[in-house]
Amino acid sequence: MTSRAVDDSRSLLTLGRVDSVRVQVGYRASPDDRVDRHYLLDLSVPEPEGDEVLEERAILAALEPVLYAGADARRHYSLHQHRWHTSWGASPGALELGLLVDTGPRTTALSEASYDGVARAFRDVMEVVGQPERTPTSRESAVQRSRSAAATAYAVDADSLSLRAEEHHPADDSWTITLRSTAGDEYDVVVGFVDGYAGSVSVRHAHRIEAADSIGPE
Repeated sequence: MTSRAVDDSRSLLTLGRVDSVRVQVGYRASPDDRVDRHYLLDLSVPEPEGDEVLEERAILAALEPVLYAGADARRHYSLHQHRWHTSWGASPGALELGLLVDTGPRTTALSEASYDGVARAFRDVMEVVGQPERTPTSRESAVQRSRSAAATAYAVDADSLSLRAEEHHPADDSWTITLRSTAGDEYDVVVGFVDGYAGSVSVRHAHRIEAADSIGPE
């Protein structure tokens, strides 16, 4: 079977250009366990200069350090990539990368190592894609982003998440927010955990609060 080179300029079906990038990194004890901590990074891709093309392999290379999470050898992982664009109108093309890393039993040291490692890797991804514009994050925007991130990371209904606690850190313009679902699950969220950039969000599934039955006369 022979193949021939394809002239993309004349092709009816193309992958299209990438206008936005979403990266998700999740850590779990094993493939059978729920993700304990989830990190998200949303970036807009600047207009290319000339024939410049976003190099997806460079993004993957920037993410490689998250595979270690405090270990000397890389851990097992699962990776998925999704590209999307449409010829209908001026809809932006999107690239999504999802990375799940299996760590074994979780410890405080491992959790801290993953947090710091992902922050460094996300900074490198920003260098590859293009440094985003940083603007102050309002309380309303931070709460909205926290709900959206928790819903994306753990497949819950954003409207079912109530605000339990919030704290603004003006020094780096980040927000720490605790959400609780109607099912009793709590999520600790940090909006702007990478240098105050609001498109970087950390979500930790805390625990489920069990309702105690009341005992007394009927």
